Amino acid sequence: MIRDGKVVHEIELPAPAAEVFSMFLDPSHLVRWIGLSADLDPTPGGRFRFEVQPGQFCEGEYVVVEPPRRLVFTWGWTDPWFGLPPGFSRVEVELEELSGGCRLLLVHDQLPGEIQLLHDAGWSIFLARLEAAVRGGDPGAYPQGDPRQRQRELRGGGSQP
Repeated sequence: MIRDGKVVHEIELPAPAAEVFSMFLDPSHLVRWIGLSADLDPTPGGRFRFEVQPGQFCEGEYVVVEPPRRLVFTWGWTDPWFGLPPGFSRVEVELEELSGGCRLLLVHDQLPGEIQLLHDAGWSIFLARLEAAVRGGDPGAYPQGDPRQRQRELRGGGSQP
């Protein structure tokens, strides 16, 4: 959901916070739910780069890495179409232990204009995939499609260019 200009998602997961935290920092775990490949240096100041769709790379830098509770990183795209260069926006993930699992709060801030809609929809899809992976299940077929087309659909523009 978009709240006060920020993309905000909260879910409860049936796994300890440490296990969920590793799903963001270990490349082999990350690509189970988001990304086709990943190059990660999960230390403050370390860079990350992963391919979300064929030829679509997300890049940023880790700002805060406090296992297993808090992770903050910058986020952006190598493709200029997004209008969101690498490191331009900020994602904060907080994990809270619960009986039988944890609560994940993700806040993606500093997203300009309509790109918020695309990121809100994207986080919905990928956090559902994270939940399936944490449960030990198959997250299903990896989402495909052109982000430009998805953005038009989210704006209510259908399939027109």
